[in-house]
Amino acid sequence: MFGMLDYRANKLFLIIFGIPWFFLRWVAILGLPFLYYGIGLSFFENRLLQIGVSLISLFVGELIWTIIVTYIDKLFMFLFNLIVDVIPADGRSKEEALAVVKGGQQAIRFLNLNKKHPNEWTDDDVSAYRNSIFTFFYRDKIDTRVELIKNYYSDKLDVYISEAAIKDLLKKNSLEVDWLEHVICNPMWRGMVISYGLTIYLLLFNPFK
Repeated sequence: MFGMLDYRANKLFLIIFGIPWFFLRWVAILGLPFLYYGIGLSFFENRLLQIGVSLISLFVGELIWTIIVTYIDKLFMFLFNLIVDVIPADGRSKEEALAVVKGGQQAIRFLNLNKKHPNEWTDDDVSAYRNSIFTFFYRDKIDTRVELIKNYYSDKLDVYISEAAIKDLLKKNSLEVDWLEHVICNPMWRGMVISYGLTIYLLLFNPFK
């Protein structure tokens, strides 16, 4: 075992486990819908029963897959910690350092946004939300939100800033994140829409009947 700063350990983590995680993500997005569809198709001839069994498989499968991925994540981190002693950098806690190992620079930016007062946010911190190909059409709106939050809290240095308070501020100024922006900009939501969309397509059109 050897010591390594968290942000450097992230690169080694990606080299070792990046491909397995990529594979697991796309199995969940594209592979599981075919599995659910295939289960219903295999057991019944009646179309309604096929759809019913496939939907039951979806709910049960999502639960089982979540448990599997949780334990895989724990296994990967256990194996990684056998090799590397992760050293927190920049005053981060052990838990925050492990988040950086898995999330890299993006995780550091999110941590900075959560820990810093809005007056201290830098352009690099804010890039966690705006510098992505998927946020291209929302960058002006994101910049407006950031300026609003900074200006609102500029003279409120001792006020506790909660996520709920920020959401309420954005809503009052008609700058809340709507469902479409969530779907386009959030990788978890994108994956869910693709996966469930494919499942619905298979169930409705039954292309392999």
